[in-house]
Amino acid sequence: MVAKVKGYIDRLNPRYGVSDDKKRRQAEAFEALVEFCRRLGGTVVSSPGRFVRIEAPRGSELPEKLRELGYPLSDCGSVTRIVGATNYTKRIDEMVNGTPSPFAEYLVFETTLSGR
Repeated sequence: MVAKVKGYIDRLNPRYGVSDDKKRRQAEAFEALVEFCRRLGGTVVSSPGRFVRIEAPRGSELPEKLRELGYPLSDCGSVTRIVGATNYTKRIDEMVNGTPSPFAEYLVFETTLSGR
């Protein structure tokens, strides 16, 4: 018989165990956040964890709605995405002729999954 040393940690004896119920609630909260962001035109671009990174088109109401729901948001800048236009359009052509550009600017921000 092997004696356990006080404070010893291994995969069978973790210091901080997480119950299946807690994992299930976290997965449900993540799925609800993903669905909410998609409905408002945003995208969750990180895996579930302590912090969740979200991208939303510039001018989207998603950041304001999340703040109303109590999520603390921290701004992480912006990125440019290719959104599916078939031909490359120069910026001047877009401004003069009204031709849509294949590029769109998205705001990037982080929040916690718990909303606190």
